[in-house]
Amino acid sequence: MKNNFKKLLSLLLVSLMLTVLIPGSAWAFEEIIEPTAAPLNPAFVQYWDDVKSGTLNTSTNDGHSRGYIPPPLQRYEGVVETTTASSATLPASYDLRDTGRITDIRNQGDYGSCWAFASLASLESYLKQDTTVDLSENNLMWNSGFDGTPDDGGNYSMATAYLARWSGPVSESSDPYGTPKKTGLAADYHVQEVESIPNLPSAIKQTLMDGGVLYTSMYSVPLDSDEYFNSDNAAFYYDGDEEPDHDVAIVGWDDNYSSSNFNKKPDGDGAWIIRNSWGSDWGDGGYFYMSYYDSYAGSNVTAFHNAQATDNYSRIYQYDPLGNISAMGYPDGDNTAWGANIYTATASDNLTALSTYALTPGTTAEIKIYTDVNDGKPNSGTLRATQTATFQRSGYYTIDLDNPVGLVAGQKFAVVVKFRTPGTNESVPVESRVAEYSSAASANPGESFTSNTGTGGWYDTSKKDNSNVCIKAFTQSRDTFVNCLYRTHVQDQGWQNLQSNGGISGTFGQSLRLEGIEIKMDTSGYDLGIEYRTHIQNQGWQDYRSNGEMSGTTGESLRLEAIKIQLTGADADQFDVYYRVHAENVGWMDWAQNGTEAGTAGFGYRLEAIEVQVLPKGSAAPGPTAQPYLENN
Repeated sequence: MKNNFKKLLSLLLVSLMLTVLIPGSAWAFEEIIEPTAAPLNPAFVQYWDDVKSGTLNTSTNDGHSRGYIPPPLQRYEGVVETTTASSATLPASYDLRDTGRITDIRNQGDYGSCWAFASLASLESYLKQDTTVDLSENNLMWNSGFDGTPDDGGNYSMATAYLARWSGPVSESSDPYGTPKKTGLAADYHVQEVESIPNLPSAIKQTLMDGGVLYTSMYSVPLDSDEYFNSDNAAFYYDGDEEPDHDVAIVGWDDNYSSSNFNKKPDGDGAWIIRNSWGSDWGDGGYFYMSYYDSYAGSNVTAFHNAQATDNYSRIYQYDPLGNISAMGYPDGDNTAWGANIYTATASDNLTALSTYALTPGTTAEIKIYTDVNDGKPNSGTLRATQTATFQRSGYYTIDLDNPVGLVAGQKFAVVVKFRTPGTNESVPVESRVAEYSSAASANPGESFTSNTGTGGWYDTSKKDNSNVCIKAFTQSRDTFVNCLYRTHVQDQGWQNLQSNGGISGTFGQSLRLEGIEIKMDTSGYDLGIEYRTHIQNQGWQDYRSNGEMSGTTGESLRLEAIKIQLTGADADQFDVYYRVHAENVGWMDWAQNGTEAGTAGFGYRLEAIEVQVLPKGSAAPGPTAQPYLENN
């Protein structure tokens, strides 16, 4: 009995010692919970049922091709927009044909490419405020990356994916319509935003006036029927419940267009002016009027109203070439979930922007950027930037970072986003493999993750339908940015690898002293240098060293105890240098700035690690600044 008691007492003592000696983080464990996936769009399911049963018609009785495929993720329309201009402030009629903001009517011929014509008509119209372009529908329909052929059709989501990954657009002259598939063409523009417009007349009208033609979907079978289509007036009104099968474009409206112009009389006046892709010998020179009361008036309205020069960014990091196909989340009812991607920098650039999808109007994205992350843990490493963006409308958006993050080639970095999506718990946009639609989707372990807390429990989305989180990252070369590089000499380890603006150099939790440090600026276009001095055990403050020279000692077993860092050069007044240290018995201290002391004096405490950041003048400090230095008088 006594022996058993002694054994039990020994185990308790060992447990107590381990609890004291092992950091709390080593014990921390957060359960990994598999997220739920959004259900397939019922219209998508019905579409494939029709395909498999042989009941789907791909052309009208008159032989005109259609080609709209419902996307797998149902578009969310549950939040009403309240900030759009009221109808009272908008003109009673408006027609882009009168403004010159429209390109010529096209003919899709035998292909199911209406979606490509409607998408690029919107983009061409947006560009026409400055220049006239003819973009290649051929390249889009052949190089969408999705299953099927150009005969099988597509949708706004597929067009967005093609543009967002920078596969296009390309010019019509480089890839003419009706020619065989052509690959390897460079995009003429980079599209960084595609906006979903709510089915609200005032929102549609204002967006059309501001940016040009808008993509929309309709049910087109009745265009062959005298019951629904008045060919003399090119007036169309359908009041049934068949699903959309064709994409066209809105080019204007007329609030006073008489209901008597329609064969089947709607409940009131008013019509959208619609551009079709069946050639100029159809309808009213290729156009027709759709009643405001049509079952699909204002359906799937999408604005391709963005085009930037192709030198806007130097690199794109992405795992989702097929874009937003599904969504993941957690059934906890708070409409939030975290998504993250871990990337490896292929060049020493500056991370300046990211893009993602807002799944519902009013989506909020809380963004965090980490560098030097550990495998499978997106929120490990060093937190380098935080930012929040809110999107009034759903769609695809690019967010420019307020403070660019310097990256070093080979460095792992993570973009972590907390998505809050009013109206749905499947908050994280993902690319997923869906049979016969996106079978080309593929995912590798260790790249994309979701979490229900954002602090741990990261679920690897490659395990679920080969899914990738839809977060892209964009970098720019350092021609117009500054970067700080530094390394430290650590007890028993020697010189460490170089760290970049915000990385951790040194160790903590290992009781190893810093003995020396080298700091230099990596800049282009600025007259900017850096100088620094260290407080050394038994020696006190040393003279300033600069631009990569060593401050401290090696081979003498002397600890660094404090440091001062400041910028030099003609452009020094345009930047601030922040730095913080990890000190023995203190831990991470607050941030010092522009030559003030960081560390301790009079305690005999060693420095164990350091972070340095150079930021544009006036930027917010990376963290607290109250107590970067302690002195024992």
